[in-house]
Order: sequence, then structure tokens, then C-alpha cells
Amino acid sequence: MEQESKYEKIIKASHVLFADRGFDATTIPMIAEKANVGAGTIYRYFDSKEALVNVLFQNSVRRFTEKIKDGYPEHLSVRSQFHHIFRCLYEFARENVYALYFLEIDKTSHYLTETSRSVLNDLLDFVYLFFEKGKEANMIHPLPPHILTAMVFGAFVHIQKLVKAGEIEDPSGLIEEIEQCSWHAIKRHD
Repeated sequence: MEQESKYEKIIKASHVLFADRGFDATTIPMIAEKANVGAGTIYRYFDSKEALVNVLFQNSVRRFTEKIKDGYPEHLSVRSQFHHIFRCLYEFARENVYALYFLEIDKTSHYLTETSRSVLNDLLDFVYLFFEKGKEANMIHPLPPHILTAMVFGAFVHIQKLVKAGEIEDPSGLIEEIEQCSWHAIKRHD
């Protein structure tokens, strides 16, 4: 039981530090201090800082992918599908705002493993397919899917950073308007 507790402390501390400081500025001693464990304890669970960040990355991306796929309204309108994706993003951020950091890591980052890139590609394939189907239905602007993803996700992540910085108290009262603006940014207007 104690080992699980130490493991959880390491995971929580790592989430916070990687999200706040980034991968390169976070060290194992910092994680150990924040988790209130010895640095050697971290190495009992993870071979390196790279191994640790890849576990966090893969877990975060998999959880978000599962969240989106669960109850995805495949046979409903493109707008309903977007609503589902956006709400899943919002709920995921509320569950663990630090896990959101791992969704914005560039897949070309030097520390990501092939497994991590593959897990991310599964998520991106799903999201890109949504955009492609939306474009085929003439509902979504004909920009490349990675640009459309950046428009929606980038704006959402920035809003979450404002929440974290205390510039926005609680976006829950604004979430419908934020979703509407995000939809308006990507939908076809002709």
C-alpha cells in the first residue's frame, strides 16, 4: 500500500511540475522534493525522467481518447459530434488541468518514445477523421485538419491557462459561449 502511495505522489508531483515548468526545466530532484520522496524512490518506478514523462503522456492521451470515443454520436450531425468532442475536452480539463499539458506536447518532442507518438496518432487520427467528414459534409471550413485542431484546441488550452493564472475564475458559466465561438471559427460560412 505504501508503494502505491509513493507512486501516486510521484505521478501527482510530476503532473504539476511538467505542466508548470515544462519537461526540460523539471528535474528528478524537483519531483522528489514535491512528492516528498527520495530521488532513488522515483528510479524504482521509472528508469529516467523520459520514462516518467512518457508514462504520464500516454496515460493522459489514452484517457482523453477513451473519453471522446465513449458515447461518440457517430450517427448524429457534425455539430453534435463537435459538441461531444468539445465537452469531453472541457470535462477532461476539469478532471485534471495538469493532464491537459500532456495533450499539447508536440509529437516531435525529443523525449517522446515511438509508443507515445503512436498513442497520440490514435487520438489525432480520430479527431482528423471528424474534421475530414465535416469537410465532406460541407459543414467545416476546408483547412487542413491539423490547423483546425490547433484553432480549437489551442484556444481552449489558452483559456485554461488563463483559468490557472486566476484571470478567469470559473469558465463553466462561459463554456457554451466558448464552444459556440470555437464552432464558429471552424464551420464553413458560405
